[in-house]
Amino acid sequence: MGVGAGGYRVNCIILSTEWIGVSKRSWGACVTQLFGSVGQCVLAGTIYGIRKWRVAQLIGAAPLAVVIVYIWFIPESARWLLNKGRTEEAKQLIANAAAINKQPIPHSLLEKVTVNTTPNNGGMKIIFRSPLLTRYFLTVVLAWFSLNLCIYCLYLDMGSLGFSIFLTQFLFGAFEIPANLLSMWLLEIFGRKALFIFTLAIGGLSSLLIVAVPQEHAVAVTSLAVAARFFLVWAGSVACVYIQELSPTSVRQTATALGSIAARAGVLLAPLLNMLAVYHWVIPIVISSSLTIIGGVLGFLLPETKKTELPETAEEAEKNRITPSESHLPSESTKL
Repeated sequence: MGVGAGGYRVNCIILSTEWIGVSKRSWGACVTQLFGSVGQCVLAGTIYGIRKWRVAQLIGAAPLAVVIVYIWFIPESARWLLNKGRTEEAKQLIANAAAINKQPIPHSLLEKVTVNTTPNNGGMKIIFRSPLLTRYFLTVVLAWFSLNLCIYCLYLDMGSLGFSIFLTQFLFGAFEIPANLLSMWLLEIFGRKALFIFTLAIGGLSSLLIVAVPQEHAVAVTSLAVAARFFLVWAGSVACVYIQELSPTSVRQTATALGSIAARAGVLLAPLLNMLAVYHWVIPIVISSSLTIIGGVLGFLLPETKKTELPETAEEAEKNRITPSESHLPSESTKL
C-alpha cells in the first residue's frame, strides 16, 4: 500500500497540476488532499462500526478496483510530452482538451507548441547545478519532512490525548477538510510564501503549546492537537503546490517524489521519536514542533510563485517571473 499509494498520489497531483491554468493551479494538489481528508473520516466510522479488521481492510481496498478501471483513460501531461520532444502527441491532447471544453483553439497556438522540440534531460542534476534551485528545493523538503514528523507524532500518540481514538480520528479528518478548502481559496489570494510561513509556524506553535497544558485536561490537549494538525495539513498542501511551481518541467515529478519521500521519512521517524517519551513525555513534541517552526522561518528564503506560469527550464525557474503569455503552452486566456 505504501509503494502503490505513494506513487499514485505523486503522479495524480503532477498530472492535474500540469493541466490546470494559472488561476486554479493549487486545486490540483488541494483536491487530492481533500479526498484524503474525507477518507480519514470514513476510516473512523468504518472501524468503529466494523471491528473485524479483515472485513474493514477489504472495504477500504474495494475503491481501488474503480481506480484500476479508469486510470488507463487519463491523458498524459502535454507539458511532459513537449519536454520530451513528442510535439504531435502534445498538440493532439491540447486539441482534445479544447474540444471537450467546447472552446476554439487558434491555429497559431498549435504552431507555437513546436518551439520546444528538443528533449530536456539531465534529471535532478538540473536542480543541484543551481545553488538557488537547490536552496528552494531543500527548504521545501525540510518543511515537508518536519510537518509530517509533527503530524504523525501527534497521530500515533492520539490514544493518550484523553478522548476516544475513534472521535480523535474523526476530528483529525474532519478538520483537514476545511484546511484543504481554505488552501484552494487562500493560496490564490495571499500567495504561497505567506501561507507557507504562517501555517508551519502556527501548526508548530499549536503543537508546542501542548506541553504547557496538564495532560489530565483532555479537551484542551485534544483541541491543540487538532488545531496543530489542521495547520500542518494545510502547510502540506502549500508545500505540495510550492515544490511543483519551483521545479522545471523535466524534473517536476522527480522533485515532488523526492519531497514525498522526505515526508514519508518523517512518518517513518515519528514512532521512533515518540519512544523518547519514556525519558520525558514532552521530548517528542518539543523536537517535532521546533523543527516545524524552523521550517516555517526558512520559508522567508523562498520566492512568491502566485500567478506565474510553471517553469519549463532551470533558467525560467531561477527567474521565476514567467507570465502566461511567455509559456509554450496555452495560457489562461485560451480557456482550455
